[in-house]
Amino acid sequence: MQEFEHLMSPIEIAPSFKMKNRIMKAPQSTWRWNLDGTADGSAGIDLYESMAKGGVGAIDIAGINWEPPVGGGIYLCAYDDRFIPGLTELAERLHQYDCRVIGQLHHGGPLAPVQGGGRPICASTLEIEDLPTPPPEGLATHGLTHDELVEKRQLIVDAAIRLWKAGFDAVEIHAAHGYFLNSFLSPIWNHRDDEYGPQTAESRTRIMREIYDMVRDACGPDFVIGTRINGQEWSPLVSGGITPELAVENAKALESYGYQYISVSGYGYGKLPFRYCPDYFPYPDPEPFMEPYMKNFDDLGILMPGIRAVKKAVNVPVIGVGRMDEVKGERVLREGYADIVAYGRYLWADPEFANKVKEGRLDEIRRCNRCASCEDPVTSPRICRVNPALGRERELELKPVETRKKVMVIGGGTAGMQCALDAAERGFDVTIYEKKSELGGRIKLASMIKGDKDEDVMPLFDYLTTMIEKSNVTVKLKTEVTLDLVKREKPDIVVLADSSPYFIPDIAGIDRKNVFTIPAMTKLASIPMKMFGPRKLASMSEKVFPVGKKIVILGAGAEGAQCATFLAHRGKEVILLAETEDVGGLVPQKYKVRLVPWFEEHGVQIIYNAQLLRIDKKSVTVEVDGKAEDIGCDSVMVMLPEQHDPSFYEQLKQIVPEVYEIGSTLGGDNAFLKHAMLDGRLAAVKM
Repeated sequence: MQEFEHLMSPIEIAPSFKMKNRIMKAPQSTWRWNLDGTADGSAGIDLYESMAKGGVGAIDIAGINWEPPVGGGIYLCAYDDRFIPGLTELAERLHQYDCRVIGQLHHGGPLAPVQGGGRPICASTLEIEDLPTPPPEGLATHGLTHDELVEKRQLIVDAAIRLWKAGFDAVEIHAAHGYFLNSFLSPIWNHRDDEYGPQTAESRTRIMREIYDMVRDACGPDFVIGTRINGQEWSPLVSGGITPELAVENAKALESYGYQYISVSGYGYGKLPFRYCPDYFPYPDPEPFMEPYMKNFDDLGILMPGIRAVKKAVNVPVIGVGRMDEVKGERVLREGYADIVAYGRYLWADPEFANKVKEGRLDEIRRCNRCASCEDPVTSPRICRVNPALGRERELELKPVETRKKVMVIGGGTAGMQCALDAAERGFDVTIYEKKSELGGRIKLASMIKGDKDEDVMPLFDYLTTMIEKSNVTVKLKTEVTLDLVKREKPDIVVLADSSPYFIPDIAGIDRKNVFTIPAMTKLASIPMKMFGPRKLASMSEKVFPVGKKIVILGAGAEGAQCATFLAHRGKEVILLAETEDVGGLVPQKYKVRLVPWFEEHGVQIIYNAQLLRIDKKSVTVEVDGKAEDIGCDSVMVMLPEQHDPSFYEQLKQIVPEVYEIGSTLGGDNAFLKHAMLDGRLAAVKM
């Protein structure tokens, strides 16, 4: 068993703040609080409790507003005493698992939304032409006067006092990213010429010293006060942001004031995707500006140079973050790059991550796919493709059943496996019937097309199949379910999780040999997929992919768009036929906004409002705006979604007391992984 002695070792930030291990939940807003900003009885508490129960040493509760928020997501707040009861409940629920609780005080500052044509607050007044982040994301800012700054400072201190009264172990003064207090620390925002200006580390951090002193005076010596800062800032448009060297100056000053830990992050400026540079998704390819950073991105993350620089310069604990797994986290601690490792999406994907690492159950970790479903769109309540219960822990709790019933799951794809595992955990007698020779459905084909540089779906396949092997779920492969089989088996419950037929349009030439449908490609790839696996097959396809040079793709939804990127990466000339103005369909917004520009740069032709009329040996006929035109091509790929066929479901309802349809059986959106996984969980809960 691989040991993680550093990751699992305790650490003391202060006598009142001892962590049982060095795994911390990174501060990321969940948008799972009550609409009025309270925590009382909220799904947000349930979400964080699942991680505390799962063994993390500390949780940094993100984005607690010290002033009433405007627009955006559902923030947790601490700007009034009425929030204290819910904050107290939150702290108490997490403390019962020996988990330390940090409250991160937040204000969006220059990046906050405003109402009525106002300006967001900032260290300095910046006009549109001076902004590091241009419109529409950036707005001209209002630089605070001295009196206004004193007022805001008091609001921050008052909110910290409320966290202390609520029983939090620490407050984190958020001075990172492009937010309010960062606008003082970063010369990219701070153009002041008074005692809070950017001239020296002391002046840049003066407001931070004042906040620290006031919180310490009010809360006494045992309440831990930490901060989060940028270790580096990036921008393709403007200069003047924080470098690792400047971050070291800031960190030394903050340490001298008494801050007891420093969490190091980073930020990007400019147009999207650079605004969220540390959280960068290089899809379909990294922009030229990002190329110098990709080595770090693929190793320990692009935040690591700033983290390491700060760690070398200070003696207080430093928290590192960014694309970590357990192996990278152990290395970061072993090499002395940081003292604590903060995990973000890894803990959304698997709240039990810490306990599984501690117990050596690495093959049972449900790993983040980096699919961006959790930010689709940004500020909506968080969801997770691989953890359908995220944010709905109470609603989707797997309660033990009183009567053990016999469950037949038809189809061993992701929806079927998820449903089977959840139903078995509840105590049902579950059998999966899969007509093919292995479980997984089309996930391997999806993995081959998607690749693993950005989004990587194979860990989900590995997790589900591993857990099926370890469970008491019975699996019957090469077994096609008929009504007669159902009658013989006499199940109490049937779950239909098999694939539905893909929509194949009635077009002249659709049955030609140069036409490839998703089922046809699945069949063609089945033998080489078994021999080589999706990653090797994807690599081989870069050299040989015998579909001709010029390909027309029918369907510009997620299936067609991802197929187009796959083919373009392999040097094919691609023409994408879109029935509407939408390209990408259910591709998460963080990826989707980059698709069309990438297609334009890589020669992928998009024909909008197109109707395919005919397929010939070396061409297709397409109608656009009432006019028909012939387009030369070697092959046609039909990338249209599955269509719901309820006929078998209706037949089953006549002979089985309880029948559910999930995932691909329902076709359309339900065939996508995040919906299929949720469908499986919902069916298991409803049984």
